[in-house]
Amino acid sequence: MSHKFDSWFKHNIERIHYRAEAAATGANGLNVVIWPTFAGLTEFEKGFADAVAALGVTATAVDLYGQGQNPEDLDARREKMGLLLSEPQPLHRLQRELTDSVCRADTDKLIVHVGFCMGERLAIEAGLHLADSVGAVSFHGLMSFYRAESAERANRKTKILVLNGHSDPLISDEDAVAAKQYWTALGIDWQFIDFGGTVHSFMLPSANAPERGSQYNPVVARRSFQYLADFLNELQTA
Repeated sequence: MSHKFDSWFKHNIERIHYRAEAAATGANGLNVVIWPTFAGLTEFEKGFADAVAALGVTATAVDLYGQGQNPEDLDARREKMGLLLSEPQPLHRLQRELTDSVCRADTDKLIVHVGFCMGERLAIEAGLHLADSVGAVSFHGLMSFYRAESAERANRKTKILVLNGHSDPLISDEDAVAAKQYWTALGIDWQFIDFGGTVHSFMLPSANAPERGSQYNPVVARRSFQYLADFLNELQTA
């Protein structure tokens, strides 16, 4: 498994991350690392990085799969996601390497992870398992993240914000409750915000498959972005 993982995600891969510099002058103490959906880095993540940078922080969208390596169809995306998330150790090593490459020029800035769908899980994984992370933000994500091997090995200083469609078919009540209980037991500062009448992929303008529980919601997208803005401002002024 490790050989296949490395060949798909590490060996002979050229990555070009998309970096958006803070649009405002003044204090810029954050580097927001943006993890993409299972489709890989697209124009959506790049545009989102620009929008986050307009808040006055540095934002970098991760080129997760590498140039020319984004899977095209649904089955290929599921296969690649399955391998990426199959084991915690290689996943977290890859996230450590990618985070370091994204934040290399900003060693004085606090690191916040943000993600969508599969990328949400990557944001939660990074926030929980990478010790230099101060925050993790989930947009319509998955709650089946890897728990730390022990409470001592968890990054308990991270703050977590979950923005969730209440009618998302990919998030069961049991998974949501289990995640909240886990974070509470660790003493983590968390928020879990449900949006009524909202399903999966509510941030993605391209999402238009209500029969599969996936639909863009522009009103909720605006609301949830404001929650993100407030969260980042709080981290920057803490």
